[in-house]
Amino acid sequence: MKFFEENWIHLVRIFLILFVIVLAIWASWIIRDNEFVSGLINKFGYAGIFLVAVVSGFNLVVPIPTVSFFPVFLASGLNSFVLIMVISGGMALADFVGFLLGKTGRRIALSALERRVVNKFEKVKERLNWSPTLALFLFSSFVPLPNEIVVVPMGFLGYKPISIFPPLFFGHMIFNSLYAFGAVNIIRLIS
Repeated sequence: MKFFEENWIHLVRIFLILFVIVLAIWASWIIRDNEFVSGLINKFGYAGIFLVAVVSGFNLVVPIPTVSFFPVFLASGLNSFVLIMVISGGMALADFVGFLLGKTGRRIALSALERRVVNKFEKVKERLNWSPTLALFLFSSFVPLPNEIVVVPMGFLGYKPISIFPPLFFGHMIFNSLYAFGAVNIIRLIS
């Protein structure tokens, strides 16, 4: 009981995230045969989906992952592998922008005292070497929370872009594949 009292806000957040995901999957199931939606998807194609993925990659703007509409995209005749690549690329680009904001914030916000504190963090970063990059890969692969939680601090700490973008992209590939094919199979089980 004490666990629920201390963590109720986190449990509510998890419930709300799951609710939004289920709602998005349900909506995609309902509209998958809609001619208007199918026409829009065919008109804008992969480029439109990429732009939607970039916008949804900013989780604070649109908290619904683009991959939630995977059944709709498939019903419009798009290739599943290309969809995963396009959606992952758009999400990784959005997260990379968050990383760049963290990097810019570092240059703007640091006073002499703050620089000393950040230098201590950088020494820890040097000792950990690839651990944060691996953690970013695992986080973006399996955790349905905003990746900005990890990428903004990594930008602030001065990580190089090459250690950020590949783990994000491949992590998003895994996340989107698990999400998409899991959603499709759940829908098949229900119907």
